[in-house]
Amino acid sequence: MSLTINGLGKTFTGAGGAGGVAVLARLDCLIAPGSFVTFIGPSGCGKTTLLRVIAGLEPASAGQVLLDGRPPAPGRVGLVFQNYALFPWRTARANIEMGLEIAGVAPAERRRRALEYVKAFGLAGFEDRYPHELSGGMQQRVAIARTLITEPALVLMDEPFASLDSQTRNSLQEFLLGLWETRRDTVLFVTHNVDEAVFLSDEIFILSRRPARLVQRLAVELPRPRDRTGPECNALRRRILDLLKDQQEEA
Repeated sequence: MSLTINGLGKTFTGAGGAGGVAVLARLDCLIAPGSFVTFIGPSGCGKTTLLRVIAGLEPASAGQVLLDGRPPAPGRVGLVFQNYALFPWRTARANIEMGLEIAGVAPAERRRRALEYVKAFGLAGFEDRYPHELSGGMQQRVAIARTLITEPALVLMDEPFASLDSQTRNSLQEFLLGLWETRRDTVLFVTHNVDEAVFLSDEIFILSRRPARLVQRLAVELPRPRDRTGPECNALRRRILDLLKDQQEEA
């Protein structure tokens, strides 16, 4: 589904309405169906707030978010968190089933579907393990499976690999791309990592320092699979770093 963001603004107000902090400055963008788009910007610029507003976890102060021309219905937007947000008392399979359980899917059917995801996500043999018994990479696979099993129209990912070591991070980036190429979900991905943005994205949106506004929209017209250290990726990486440096120097 296409995503339209029209004049989206967000201001947090203090006690009694005083001391407001503007976080989003009337953002406008159109995201094509099935595309993989990354938002990147200075630390604290409002990237996570943007995802939370799109997901309906925070009300917008101005503007609107539309999926195929309509406000997102409940359950149509999935969000993958940075810290996995798994329930420690539920096994990997039971965590994956969670969204189906909330939706009222019968136990036998949600178990069947969850086990399909367990297999597809390379978690076979670990489905009855609890989160503390899984590696960080496995926990994030569980978190992604829990989101995708409900088949949302839009997938939001808030720095999902930030806490992982570089080798695991690279592996999960490749895993995520494989999923996306098969499913063609519309993905909005937030990261601080320029290499990650270049490796994953169809388009990269550069945001300003807070309050966030759109500085540049970059199309990544490089064939996949991409060479992380190739000259084309390096050139784009340098361009993004220069744009981000400009934002830091304006602060």
